[in-house]
Amino acid sequence: MSNKRETDSAMSPQPLSKATEAIPVSPPVMVLEDDQPDICDTPAKPASRRREWLLDVFAMNSFSWAIAIPIELLLAGMSWREHLQVRLLAVVFNTVIARPFSLYRNWVVGRLGGAGALRNYMVDTFVFLSFQLPLYITNMALGGASLVEIATASGVFVLIAGALGRPYGMYLDCLRRLWLNKRPAVDTATAS
Repeated sequence: MSNKRETDSAMSPQPLSKATEAIPVSPPVMVLEDDQPDICDTPAKPASRRREWLLDVFAMNSFSWAIAIPIELLLAGMSWREHLQVRLLAVVFNTVIARPFSLYRNWVVGRLGGAGALRNYMVDTFVFLSFQLPLYITNMALGGASLVEIATASGVFVLIAGALGRPYGMYLDCLRRLWLNKRPAVDTATAS
């Protein structure tokens, strides 16, 4: 009978504090802000092709319209009507070429980009000029600009391309970081 009593007492419910005494518990760990991974260090989720396309279209159209206003209206002397015709045509044109330009830029940066601000500036300027100038001339011709206006605007475009290529590359990379949580193409080329 005493065996039965010992078994019953061993199986009887114990208070929770007594039952959890044997469970090892680690002390609380405090995570400092410096130990937190930076958003740019976390692996990026794969962006959908549609989101990448929309980002490229937005970047190309917003940047080109902001740049075209002073070139076409002030320097080339186009009328507001001509400017709007050219810009509306450019929206269609830019929407079609935005993704190919971005892929071309990624390809060139992957091969020629690398360390150094000067090198990144040269690569982005080359990409911008080699891809955009022929399209800009075609767009102006289709928009009804005269040969003199096309020549003037194109000459100005070439002169200021050095001031446009790298800012557009930085603008595109910034939008990629914000919208797609992607590393910039220049950073990817440098890491390789």
